[in-house]
Amino acid sequence: MAAFRCAPSARHETKDAAMTGGRMILDERLSLAASLYEPCELGADIGTDHGLLPCHLLESGVCQRMILADVSPKALRHAEELVHALHLQDRALLTCADGLDALTEPCGCVSVMGMGGGTIAYILRRGRDRLHGAALVLSAHTEQPLVREAVRDIGYHLTREALCKAAGRFYVFWRAEPGAQAISDEDIRYGSLLWLEDTPLLREYLRHRIQFIRSKLEGLLSAAAPDHAAIAEAQRDLDWYLAKEE
Repeated sequence: MAAFRCAPSARHETKDAAMTGGRMILDERLSLAASLYEPCELGADIGTDHGLLPCHLLESGVCQRMILADVSPKALRHAEELVHALHLQDRALLTCADGLDALTEPCGCVSVMGMGGGTIAYILRRGRDRLHGAALVLSAHTEQPLVREAVRDIGYHLTREALCKAAGRFYVFWRAEPGAQAISDEDIRYGSLLWLEDTPLLREYLRHRIQFIRSKLEGLLSAAAPDHAAIAEAQRDLDWYLAKEE
């Protein structure tokens, strides 16, 4: 695996985590991601960026070793700074790799987060043979149905859908495990496990989705050349979320 040697920095703070008393404090998004991991010998974080999640998993003992992978050498340099600052270099393997190409040995759990749904779906389909039954922790900024669809297509199924809000933005996370299961088109589009428990945060997310789709629908309807298929799709989405609100 490729290694990047950088001088350790005494202070590491980003919008996702801060260092307090020599320990990392994760924000709500990365805390939720960490909670979806289960103890394993080897984990992998694909698109690791600054390496915050894998370093936390190593520090907390959830994973004994971690692969930190990114296509960006610059991102890996930041990640290695943190690895060295926390004295985790003997348990962290850094690699500049495309998607699941980073998985050179079987892992217990693999996270792929912080990307668009189309990108994550492509990564999963392209690298499915490298998973070897690893559990997945996933989160997409956009196009969530594409991720649910890809999970089905690679012979996995969702075991958890969870929601959080960080820095004013909502994030949906999934845990997926091996074993194909049937999933309806409705569940691919809107999710199913997410709606099993009524919480104040879920209600807030529901209102957010309704407001977003209403604004989108208004824009579509006011266009000089209305896209009738897009209008019908947005109206179906709005009706679905309004029904959930009742």
